[in-house]
Amino acid sequence: MAKPRIWPIILSAGLGIAVLCALAAWQVLRMAEKNKLLAEISARASAEPVSLAEALKRQELEEDIEFLKIKTTGIFDHVNERQKLTTFDSAPGYEIITPLVSTEGIAVLVDRGVVPDELRDISKRPEPSAPAEVTAVVRTHDSARGFFDPENDVEGNIWYWWDVPAMLSSVQISPELKVAPFILQSLPGAEPKRFPRAALAEVALTNNHLQYAITWFSLAFVLLVIAGLFIRKQVNRTDP
Repeated sequence: MAKPRIWPIILSAGLGIAVLCALAAWQVLRMAEKNKLLAEISARASAEPVSLAEALKRQELEEDIEFLKIKTTGIFDHVNERQKLTTFDSAPGYEIITPLVSTEGIAVLVDRGVVPDELRDISKRPEPSAPAEVTAVVRTHDSARGFFDPENDVEGNIWYWWDVPAMLSSVQISPELKVAPFILQSLPGAEPKRFPRAALAEVALTNNHLQYAITWFSLAFVLLVIAGLFIRKQVNRTDP
C-alpha cells in the first residue's frame, strides 16, 4: 500500500496555522488600540476641568470628548427632571437627570445620581433653587437600544435606556439657548450621602483581547503539534 501524499496535509495545516496566527495578531492590535483609548479617557477624566462651551467646541471639531471633565454653573430645572430606571442597594431606584441652564447660555442634561424608589417623588427630596456649581464628566451615551430593552415611557417619565435626543425633546428648552447633545454625569461632591447620590464615573470598556490572542496562538500551536505528529507517523510508517 502506497503512503498517502503528505503535501496536502502540510498545505492544510499551514493554511490553518496562518489563519489562527492572523486572528491572534489582529487581537494584539485591537488590544493596543483599546489600551490607547483607555489611557486617553483616563487622561481626560483626571485633567483640569474645562468649560461647557469648550466641550461643545471640541465636539464640533469632532474630538472625542467622552469622560472630558467639565465645571459649570447654572440653575437646575427640577420640574422637568427625567428619571431612568436603575437599582440602588439591590432594589429599584432611579437616575435623576435634570436640565441645567448654565451661565454660559447652554442647556444640558445632568445625571445627578441615583435615588431609591421611595424618593422618586421630588416633593420628598426638596431641591435647592439657587445656582449650583456642577463638576461632571461628559457621557455621550451613543450606544443603541438593547435587544431586551422595553420602549421608553416618555409620558410616564420612566426611561429604560439612554436616548439623549428623545430626553432633550421631552423637556422645554428656550430657543435662545444652545443645547449640549450629551449628558453630564455629576461627580461625587462634598455631600456624598445626599440624594441624588452621584457615583464615580466608570469606563465600561471591555478589554479581553489578550485572552483572545492567547487562545488563537494556543490553537495554532496545537494544530502545529498535531500536524507534525501525523506527518512524522506517515513518514516513518513501514508498508507491509
